[in-house]
Amino acid sequence: MERWIWLSSIPHVGPVTQKKLLAVFGSPERVYHASPAELQEVKGISKRAREAILAARSLERPKRILELVYQKEIWLLPRDDPLYPYYANDVPESPVLLYYKGLIQPILPSVAIVGSRTCSNHARRATEELSHTLSRIGIPVISGLAKGIDQHAHVACLANRGRPIAFVAHGVDDCYPKEHRSLFEAIIDQGAVISQYPPGTAPKPKQFIQRNALISAWSSHVVIMEADVKSGAMTTAHFAQKQARQVFAFQNKDDRIRQGTNCLIEQGVLPYVSVSSFISRLELTPITREK
Repeated sequence: MERWIWLSSIPHVGPVTQKKLLAVFGSPERVYHASPAELQEVKGISKRAREAILAARSLERPKRILELVYQKEIWLLPRDDPLYPYYANDVPESPVLLYYKGLIQPILPSVAIVGSRTCSNHARRATEELSHTLSRIGIPVISGLAKGIDQHAHVACLANRGRPIAFVAHGVDDCYPKEHRSLFEAIIDQGAVISQYPPGTAPKPKQFIQRNALISAWSSHVVIMEADVKSGAMTTAHFAQKQARQVFAFQNKDDRIRQGTNCLIEQGVLPYVSVSSFISRLELTPITREK
């Protein structure tokens, strides 16, 4: 696993480049031992990436990370693991290695519920109702452990003994925000907390955008409960559209807090009207493997 960690953490070598390398060399071990001439032959790999690969020829840091993984009871999920869902694996933004705590059970359909940190009571009630219903019928609820809509989605899922999945923008050995520690632990007990970042990684703004891409990648349907035009929930919606997921936007009567969802509906996103109408659509958009 050391070379999986190595490949996934090379500076200037993102998921798209990582997958190109694996497509050519077949394994992280062969990438690690590739010569400059062999790397030169890989199409679509920048000079900067090739230089970064050659400069990173050391397993010292991966070995330290692996020690932390064992010490903190963290699981590793490389892209060749059967537990890595094919529908997420095929997405360009999906990394070749994930870290997680808890239990992963890939199931379709799976629904992401995301939205504003300062949500309205109307959206909170709709979130709780949807999450509760999905949990009751065995459909995983995916979100990002943030305050507001994410929090209410996770809590309602847990209350009905559902299967929550939380993607985070930092190492799974810590919790952010700190006040969600008990929620964080409860999700691990019933579902999983997942990250593309090794233990010890602190949250940074850019990492939340990458986290949002993973929330969408692991979902068949994405519900945006409330969102400002410039918000994390809107980036999740944009990733979902790019990844050919079915996107729904909650219709709130208060114009002050529905600008983002209004924009999505104007763009052709389906309005989220009720739990029953949403559930009836779950089997209409199966995810197929990209050719």
